[in-house]
Amino acid sequence: MAGDTTPLELALRAAIEGEVRFDPLTRGMYSTDASVYQIIPAGVVIPRKADDVIRTVALCREHGVSVTARGGGTSQCGQCIGPGVQLDFSKYMRRVLDLDEPNRTVTVEPGIILAELNQELQPHGLHLPLDLSTASRATIGGMVANNSSGTRSIIYGSTIDYVEELKVLLADGSVVTTGPLDPPGLERKCQQDDLEGSCYRGIRDLAREYASEIRNRFPKIKRRVGGYNLDRFLPSNDPFDLSRLFVGSEGTLGLVLEAKLRLVEPPKAKVLAVAQFSQLRDAMVATPVILRHGPSAVELMDRNLLDMTQGKTEFEPLSDFIVGNPGAILIVEFMADTVDALPSRMDGLQAELEKEGLTTELHRAMDSSAQARIWKLRQAGLGLSLAERGDTKAISFVEDTAVAPDQLPEYIDRFQEILDRHDTKAIFYAHASVGLLHIRPAINMKTAGGIERFQGIAREVSELVLEFGGALSAEHGDGLVRSPFQERMFGKTLYRAFCQLKRTFDEEGVFNPGKIVNASPLTDALKYGTKYHTNTLDTVFDFSDFQGIAGAAEQCGGVGACRKIVAGTMCPSYMATRDEADCTRGRANALRLAISGQLGPAGFPQPDLYPILDLCLECKACKSECPTGVDMARLKSEFLHQYQKEHGTPLRTRIMASAESAAAWGSRLAPVSNWALRSPLARWLNDGLLGIDRRRAVPAAVRQTFMGWWGAEILERHREGPGPEPAFESSPAGPIPRGHGRRVALFADTFTNNYEPMHGIAAVRFAERLGIRVEVPPRVCCGRPKISKGILESARAQADATARVLGPVARAGVPIVFCEPGCFSAVRDDHPFLLRGESKELAEEVAAACLTFEEWAESVLSAEGPPHSRQGSPARFRSGPKQILFHGHCHQKALGGLAPIRKLLGRIPRCEVVDVDAGCCGMAGSFGYEKEHYRISKAVGERRLFPAIREAGSDTTVVAPGFSCRQQIRHFTDAKPVSVMELMEDLVS
Repeated sequence: MAGDTTPLELALRAAIEGEVRFDPLTRGMYSTDASVYQIIPAGVVIPRKADDVIRTVALCREHGVSVTARGGGTSQCGQCIGPGVQLDFSKYMRRVLDLDEPNRTVTVEPGIILAELNQELQPHGLHLPLDLSTASRATIGGMVANNSSGTRSIIYGSTIDYVEELKVLLADGSVVTTGPLDPPGLERKCQQDDLEGSCYRGIRDLAREYASEIRNRFPKIKRRVGGYNLDRFLPSNDPFDLSRLFVGSEGTLGLVLEAKLRLVEPPKAKVLAVAQFSQLRDAMVATPVILRHGPSAVELMDRNLLDMTQGKTEFEPLSDFIVGNPGAILIVEFMADTVDALPSRMDGLQAELEKEGLTTELHRAMDSSAQARIWKLRQAGLGLSLAERGDTKAISFVEDTAVAPDQLPEYIDRFQEILDRHDTKAIFYAHASVGLLHIRPAINMKTAGGIERFQGIAREVSELVLEFGGALSAEHGDGLVRSPFQERMFGKTLYRAFCQLKRTFDEEGVFNPGKIVNASPLTDALKYGTKYHTNTLDTVFDFSDFQGIAGAAEQCGGVGACRKIVAGTMCPSYMATRDEADCTRGRANALRLAISGQLGPAGFPQPDLYPILDLCLECKACKSECPTGVDMARLKSEFLHQYQKEHGTPLRTRIMASAESAAAWGSRLAPVSNWALRSPLARWLNDGLLGIDRRRAVPAAVRQTFMGWWGAEILERHREGPGPEPAFESSPAGPIPRGHGRRVALFADTFTNNYEPMHGIAAVRFAERLGIRVEVPPRVCCGRPKISKGILESARAQADATARVLGPVARAGVPIVFCEPGCFSAVRDDHPFLLRGESKELAEEVAAACLTFEEWAESVLSAEGPPHSRQGSPARFRSGPKQILFHGHCHQKALGGLAPIRKLLGRIPRCEVVDVDAGCCGMAGSFGYEKEHYRISKAVGERRLFPAIREAGSDTTVVAPGFSCRQQIRHFTDAKPVSVMELMEDLVS
């Protein structure tokens, strides 16, 4: 969707090395953050270096366009959206410029992510101890602009406590370095005849003139980030450091180009206690009691938030330390120099809580892995609070209030009264240690009544906070949602001082207008609102679990968990490109805008969306790792279907979607077919005509398929003795055989059948060595290639056929085991959403019976009593490789996790099992074969997987459950990966 090129866009393209994007789709993707607001920017600039930022600001000032800085885009208040040019620092300006170990400081560019920084600092025994829940995607520049804190702020403080120096771009284009000044140094700065001198004089004079008002009106609590930090410049506060003003100023006074930060050593020992309470208020009453014991963190999660973990693969298992259904929990952490000092502190805490009759249960987590699980659950709080499906969602607008901890019980009661008056429920979680409450009321912002509640609750809460002497903005900032209340919170006099300060630094209003001062009304620029509407779409996939496809796109809450880099799988392409368009949030935003008609009349299947969805690898990681549960794989598949229905289906897509037919013919004609397809001429033709990259070797089909082997095996057994029990009928109406003893049905997928039958054979032999009878249902394809390519009508027919074949198996209570995770996920996750009516019900029964080989094998081995072989002796594992490096398939991670495969491999005697945690391998079915995707496919694997394999020793065995994963590893490393079936069959006796 090309728009008219503006003079500013042309000037920017000529002036900077970075990226300049003024297209409607990019502007739409940058129009939101994690708040309730949306403002379409004039354009987006992604600078490569500081000079790009300087030139961009100069050109914007010249053209009368404002500038808003953006890091991870995780603001819950609308700080990082604006009508002018957005500067995205996160893609390129993320270097560590200097590490001074002796002085424990680090100098960085603003786009570096906190988790990445701490990962780089770890080998040096240092870290920046600001443990934000968004640490995996929050940038240092955003943290400085927001004065971010974290769970341990009771001992570590906030960002402002770690800033040593800042290099800042001022509104006139000058670059200054700020740091502490003694009185003579301050005087010299004030005498300068330039903008920097004016800024120093302005802040000095304002602090002196309004000293009394500052002392009276600024909240006397640990956590406050509202307004400008005039309280840091009172005459009694030495030294004078202008950095303290830029911290927390939300990019309204200048843009940070570099930050020099103070570092500390990580704590030597930590322990966690989780105290349960029957009521939320009891947890608040307990908080002052807990604080007397000197904890490093006290974190609250209420029942509503804990309930949001149910049904979420990534988060539900994390809450296994909770007993029953408490009204709230408090996560309490203690630190010490030695572990020995911690149990007594836990004992003292438990004794006092029980004496006061407050807690119903106290769980202790002593080892680091158990603590990490608990913290992971707490860090997911923001996303989980937004995870409701439908139009009514818990939203951020009064989620950042703070009062003194001893006022929490009364404050909670009064807050609840406000919610009751507005007939509104809310989710509560908090940094209880500092009295900071994250309360998210559930409101439908698409209705007039919902918007009235939004306004009314915001107004009444601001009055309540003022009454308690608290802070309306304690760590999330002002932005668009709290700036309208500045005058009420600080008074007219201080508000005038804030406005004067803004004019001194930025007279023309270039930097992030409308934040902190001169704000628009609270309900301006809402993302939804009463005029928001979506177009009705007739979809092949069922999206009723999201109340329609529009709801599936709107499920993204903007929290940006898909932009994490250090760990996890979501989003593979973003990890390689660092581009907003390549993360789940960017894609969901684009789809939402298209469905709601904000990208023009073309609507959902428009060509401009194709490149945005193209690099989605359909890894399904967002189903588990996205705390709000966005299902981008399903959305992409539906988009491709709608797009191809309107624009036609390319030949390559049809060929790739027909993988089953191609495999069958390859087997019939093998080995001639393999020679032909792998010849230089065939590779050249495929590359030129179909766009299948010539650097890829297509997999070799086998002459004897798994089904051929199985048929021969059955005939052989008939000759040797009594025939097998009757096979499962392919029709649900037929009789369902009930065999004696344990049974399992093995699904003969296309890849196992035609390319790697040894895996299916190994699975059969493994089961039989455990005394388990194997059946192989009639051959049917799951349709995974068709689903991935959006050939959904045909995929639906295959799903129906699969359900009819496997339905009797499921109804017989026999587990259906898959060697290939991609086929497992098609039957388990996609088929129930492709079908309707009775077919859907049957597909759901089948899905419930499906297991990966690893899940099934581990469940059998973990069953009560040791498994026995056919000879009756207990099954045993022989020694195998000294080390196994395993790479989990993305769909396994998304639908069940990797715990079963870890346990299964862990049974091998004297073998070290290493989980690479490399995310996606980058192949993703046919994705990696496609010429335009080759570079990205390789880059995804090169992040972690390939280096880990190359660094492994010669006695290391690489295990990869997925067919595509094994192909990818072979293409880019010297390793010869094996499947779990092969390995287990070889070792069990």
